[in-house]
Amino acid sequence: MIRLYRALLRLYPASFREAYGQEMCGVFAERVAAATGPFASVRLLAAALVDVVPNALSAHGELLAQDLRYAARTLARSPGFAVTAVLVVAFGVGANTAAFSLADFVLVRPLPFPEADRLVRVWERVPGYSMMELSPANYRDWKATTGSFESTGAFFRTAANMVGSGEPQRLGAALVTPDLLPTLGVEPARGRWFDAEGGPADDASVILSWGLWQQELGGDPDVVGSTLNLDGQPRQVVGVMPETFAFPSRATRVWVPLVLGEDAYQDRNDNFLNVVGRLADGVTVEQARADLERAAARLAATFPLTNAETGSNVYLMRDDLSPHSRILLAALGGAALCILLLACANLTNLLLARGAARSREMAVRAALGAGRHRLVRQMVTESAALALVGGALGVGLAALALPVLTLLVPSNLPVSGEPRLDLRVLGLAALFTGLTGVGFGVLPALRAGGKKGLDAIREAGRGGSGRRQGLRAALVSVQVASSVVLLVCSGLLARAMWRLQDVDPGFRSEGVLTLRTALPPSRYAP
Repeated sequence: MIRLYRALLRLYPASFREAYGQEMCGVFAERVAAATGPFASVRLLAAALVDVVPNALSAHGELLAQDLRYAARTLARSPGFAVTAVLVVAFGVGANTAAFSLADFVLVRPLPFPEADRLVRVWERVPGYSMMELSPANYRDWKATTGSFESTGAFFRTAANMVGSGEPQRLGAALVTPDLLPTLGVEPARGRWFDAEGGPADDASVILSWGLWQQELGGDPDVVGSTLNLDGQPRQVVGVMPETFAFPSRATRVWVPLVLGEDAYQDRNDNFLNVVGRLADGVTVEQARADLERAAARLAATFPLTNAETGSNVYLMRDDLSPHSRILLAALGGAALCILLLACANLTNLLLARGAARSREMAVRAALGAGRHRLVRQMVTESAALALVGGALGVGLAALALPVLTLLVPSNLPVSGEPRLDLRVLGLAALFTGLTGVGFGVLPALRAGGKKGLDAIREAGRGGSGRRQGLRAALVSVQVASSVVLLVCSGLLARAMWRLQDVDPGFRSEGVLTLRTALPPSRYAP
């Protein structure tokens, strides 16, 4: 019982335990000796919990209030140090918060489709190209001879001229097979999908994006059933997709049925279809890849002239990003981590220097009876307060930087929103703040509170010790190494940009004006 009570007393601050712990244990021992009854021990422990827990919290609160008031007074006397420390933390936390927000948006966050982990992209694979669009003939045969998919659909990107609704506009568009949108699983906000059977009634129809409906058509409630002129052809509006829907990219504003005639299946090297599949229940990506490989092998045997070297590839839609985008995000994250490492080393160096400057103060307080725990707690509170202010400023800097970093989001990412500071990102910012403020503030605090009494005063009079100087030298080495990495990477990037600007394009661009005219293929067929 006494051991349990001693363990419970560890909830109190160390200074409180040193002053009153022995007396409290003596009182509890007397209660144990006087207690009788079968449940006396349980009653005593319950009473101890009720007594100790709130009082321990109150004691910690009182000490925290004292430490914060003292930290405010000491930091007010050295505003240069306080501002420098806050800015160091702000840049480290802000850079990493913004970089994580972008990486989370592009690489981690689930795509806005039902059961998005079952959506895959299907590609042809030929020597030299691991991701090539499918030809209509291969797409038809692969779809008919594989059983790994619940449904599949195909599309390709295009553009269309819209006239008759205000000023003429060039819209991003996608030609889609009737089964593509049902494969994605997102229901229209208004109207319906295209006819799943691909009937002729839908050949001259169109589905609108939410943005086009609201911005160009004024959110007309009777838009379904109306007519829109695209590329000189009237098309009936059969649906409007939700505001959060963006496929195959955020620039797509209309979806038009893809009508494949018999002539489209004649050439197996006519590759232009992007294919999306939804895996059947219980089927993995590896199983679907093996199934498609078998289908590709059968076609290679049947059509050796065109399919002899044609294989297949399957990737989760979330992973279907270009290597360039992944490398760019990895480089951004690495640079942000280097900045965080620099911030941590700088903050630790600042705290060490401040601890050395305040060594006489700490020595006097220790000589007057302040325990090591009390001194360490005070120093950690100061560093945590600085980190808290710096972390809040860093989150603000990240919020300002996100609109610029949004330009790095791949254009083919099928997400309509933008990176934002949600709860997960704010939680990571809090982690970065705690790491820089508390994690890297403990060591300087332990250094500052490590000596007692006259030893501390003599140590303060002699200046910094060799061990402290060695630690600061190690931190400087870390700073230099991180700075060199950042400088080398930025130098390589700048040199690459200069080389690109110095490349001779083979013509003179001075005084030359270019323009592009998009003509409707229905009226200007080649």
